[in-house]
Amino acid sequence: MAYMNCGYRRICRSSLIWLLIPVMLVGCDRKNRDAASHQPSTSHDKITSSAEPSGRSDGDEPGITIEVPIEVGGNTDNNKQDSGSGNSKQDSGSEQNPKAEEPEPDPTEDAFRSVSAGDCLPVYRTGYGDDWSQSKPPESVSCRGNYAGLFYVTRTGGSGLICPNGRAEDSWRYYSAVSKQTTTLCLRRIWVKNYCVLAVDSGDQSLSVGLSTAVGCNADRVPKPYNRIVVVSDVYRAPPDAHVGYCKKNQYDNRMYWMVLVSGGEDMVCFTDPNA
Repeated sequence: MAYMNCGYRRICRSSLIWLLIPVMLVGCDRKNRDAASHQPSTSHDKITSSAEPSGRSDGDEPGITIEVPIEVGGNTDNNKQDSGSGNSKQDSGSEQNPKAEEPEPDPTEDAFRSVSAGDCLPVYRTGYGDDWSQSKPPESVSCRGNYAGLFYVTRTGGSGLICPNGRAEDSWRYYSAVSKQTTTLCLRRIWVKNYCVLAVDSGDQSLSVGLSTAVGCNADRVPKPYNRIVVVSDVYRAPPDAHVGYCKKNQYDNRMYWMVLVSGGEDMVCFTDPNA
């Protein structure tokens, strides 16, 4: 501008002013645009909102990301209200997710699992298949009780438990369709005098006694394969030379007796005809 050829100084100064005005206006417009470019964008702040379900427990699915549309020129307060309502919907949706239902209890399994080694149970086999006198273990009783059937619990466990299989030893197992687990009780019979058991008489003066069974001494019928009833006449500590002669009460006792060694040969159980 300093080199312009102006005839008069006043005219030259006036021209300079009009030439500078557009430049100043352009500068102001650019300044406004620059200032605007540094203002925070409220719509961009609300592009996405990620919320997780309230009260989330381990194992729940992560929260769903909600896509919020960009609102150009919208009210900032309205945008905040919309975002809040989106989170509220997400939270209410998480509360509607059903929780996993707990499996129903199995009272029979609970009864089996409540039994401990050392308990005594008033139960016995009926002779009908694998049936026991009760469908689940009853309350334990005194091991010195007077019962037709009385078993001492030696061990408890699951499906892998192997119980001793000696004479007068048995096992009672229960499989739960609810838990898919098996509970096992290992049992040893406690013999009580004057109670009757089932037997198989083969006709050669020998008996096969159902050592876990019990039956009424005057029962009219017995389940197959049993065909006889015998009564427990005595229980002794077995002598070294144990034999059936020890079962006789005296030298004048002419009744028929049968004898079984139990408890690993330590005890001797004597049986006779209940009507003899």
